[in-house]
Amino acid sequence: MAEPTSSGAVAAAGAVGLTATAIIPGVDVNAVIGGFAGALLFVLWAHDLTMARRLGYLLASWVGGYYAATEAVGRGATQFSGLPALVTAALIVTILIGVLDWMIGGRAPAWLQIVLQRIVGMIGGRKDG
Repeated sequence: MAEPTSSGAVAAAGAVGLTATAIIPGVDVNAVIGGFAGALLFVLWAHDLTMARRLGYLLASWVGGYYAATEAVGRGATQFSGLPALVTAALIVTILIGVLDWMIGGRAPAWLQIVLQRIVGMIGGRKDG
């Protein structure tokens, strides 16, 4: 279980980051808040990680969620950035960890194998005889 002071420090850092972005022009506050919520969801779910890894994953997930949401809004896929930021921030670290494990270990995770088989099937078409 994490120490109360370290959990408080993470919460304080998040609060300071959220407040600071509100005064910076051009920053999408909805995407920042959604990205932070998704990153926090991932960090709280992955309780078997060390505090240093949790903090690293929190930051990577937060930034990834923000950029994915602003990209989705920029391409017209959605009008609001909060929910896409939350979802992508919660998923992006899981996806990247799976890809990195595949690159290091040589075996793709099961979810990635399914996705790749579907993509190859869509590109190659059905080969019924």
